[in-house]
Formats: sequence, C-alpha cells, structure tokens
Amino acid sequence: MKTCLRRALVWSRLRVLSLVAAVMVAAGAAHAVAQDIVRVEEDWEMVLGTPDASVCGPQVAITMSPYSDISSTFFTMEINHRSAPYWTPGGITLHQWDGEQRIQSLDRADRSIMQTDSETVKWTQILDVNGNSLTFQIKNGSSTTWGPFGIAGHLKMNTNWPAGNLNSYTPDVSVSQSGVAYAGNRVKSLSIKSLRITLSDGSQFTDSTGWTVQQLLE
Repeated sequence: MKTCLRRALVWSRLRVLSLVAAVMVAAGAAHAVAQDIVRVEEDWEMVLGTPDASVCGPQVAITMSPYSDISSTFFTMEINHRSAPYWTPGGITLHQWDGEQRIQSLDRADRSIMQTDSETVKWTQILDVNGNSLTFQIKNGSSTTWGPFGIAGHLKMNTNWPAGNLNSYTPDVSVSQSGVAYAGNRVKSLSIKSLRITLSDGSQFTDSTGWTVQQLLE
C-alpha cells in the first residue's frame, strides 16, 4: 500500500504547518501538567472538473495516521473506488492498515460512480482516543453522487490503542500520503480546509488557513 501510494499519488504541496508542535507548546505554557492530544478533526474538500464514469475517474485515496508516518497503524478513505481486497468501482471505502497489511475494511452500501461535472465533495475525518480505543470516523459528508454520508455514525472503525493519545499525529502525513491515484486531471482541487485538535482537558485549537493537496493548473 505504501509503495502504491508513493508511486501513484499526484499532489501539489504548497504549505504544511506544524500545528501539533504549536499546540503542545501552548498547552505547556497554559498548564502545569502537560496535556495529551485525544482528538483530531480534518475538514476536507474536493472539487471535480469533468469525471469519466466509463473508466471510474477520478479515484482518490485519503490517508490519516496517529503517527508521524505510515509504517504501522494508519487509515485510508477511498473515494469512487475500492482497492482491496479486490478492486471495485465507485462508492466510499474505509481501510485500516498496519504498514503494508490491511487489517479491516468498511464499505458504504451505495457504490455509485461519480459523473457530475464540477461536483464538490466535503467531509470531516476524525481520529479519536477513548481509553485504549482508537476510532477513525468520517462525519458530515456531502456530495452530489452519494448525497449526505457519515451522518448516522456508520462510517467508522475502532481498534485497540494502548498509547492512549495522539501526540505523534501530524498533518504532514495526511497531505503527503493523500491524493488522486488515477485520473488526477479530473480533480480541480483537493484540500484540508481546517484542522481542530482537542487536548485531554477539553481545550481545542483550530487552524483554518488550509493545506492544499492538489490544485489543477488550467
């Protein structure tokens, strides 16, 4: 999986801010006892150009990891296709990986293929720690192809998480390991619009200046 992503993804990495470091510095200054990161929310937006339903283009893979790399636990959201355990056109699929090994997958029932010009897809993806449990979840999704998704809490998966925090998270992974794996010319833009980090005392830090993963130059 790592090798495929590295070879196939196309993106323009215009800016990556080390928000996690800033959060931890701020937390240390504000609290006598250091706080842990327990929840991260990334607000994503994808704007299509002209999709091609005959070849199921575009095919997009979004990555999110609790670590600063994808050598162990990480998650992917596949849009308009499913890559594993066998390739399937259309729909939305979630995967949990341990390096190259796929641990679990979750398919949304609607496997419609994108075919609307200039469609905008928005969603929020979340990593959340509760005790020794880690949850990856898609919420507040909206699209023309699939309508609302991630509304009823069905697009999520859980795994054991002895670390108890997300202190190693960085948006660098989400930016560098996400992109359009096929038919990149059919996506006008793909970006993280804002990022929210929640600490163990409930305080929240937000960055809304954004990260561009892909921007099509016309």
